[in-house]
Amino acid sequence: MSTNSATGRPTTVTVSFVLWLITVVLGIISGVVGIIGAGSSPQVQAQTEGQGAAVGAVVVVAAVFAIIVAIVELIIVFKMRDGRNWARIVLLVLAILQFLGIFGAFSVLGTIGVIAVVVATVLMFLPSSNGYFRKH
Repeated sequence: MSTNSATGRPTTVTVSFVLWLITVVLGIISGVVGIIGAGSSPQVQAQTEGQGAAVGAVVVVAAVFAIIVAIVELIIVFKMRDGRNWARIVLLVLAILQFLGIFGAFSVLGTIGVIAVVVATVLMFLPSSNGYFRKH
């Protein structure tokens, strides 16, 4: 594949980077939808009557945790784009965990996210990408 002459970065790494960004955004959307969906389900509402403040606190903590995880993942994705091999390995581990997690929760966003992660991971380990990571 070709490389960007200004950065020396192979196109495979750039495409992998974009796919990882999409995956992070899909993860945030999925988390928000899950939090909203859990709070509005009749079962949760029936079980938590009188516990509104506690449930609200849990939702806020979950949302803050999801944002922190997304920020950390974004930092790792940007480090991968810059050629850091440790970031590529961390993303490989995250990809494996996400792939294994798909069997637990099927959703359209989850499936799209796993496909994007698999493609992004393969792109990170193609021969043209390997040379880029060796240089850095």
